[in-house]
Amino acid sequence: MSDLAEWLGHRDPRITLETYAHTMPDAPERLRNLVDSVFTGQTELALPLEFDALVETA
Repeated sequence: MSDLAEWLGHRDPRITLETYAHTMPDAPERLRNLVDSVFTGQTELALPLEFDALVETA
């Protein structure tokens, strides 16, 4: 969240969370599912996670 806040120009990650949390109502459930699958050995997680930015071209 801190990296996203910085990228968006927010001085505090709480601003980002308060502004955008409503757009991710299922995030806690998705996180629980991911953690469960890692701890049960169904998923192997390589850290640090890296995400490519999606860029659409005209």
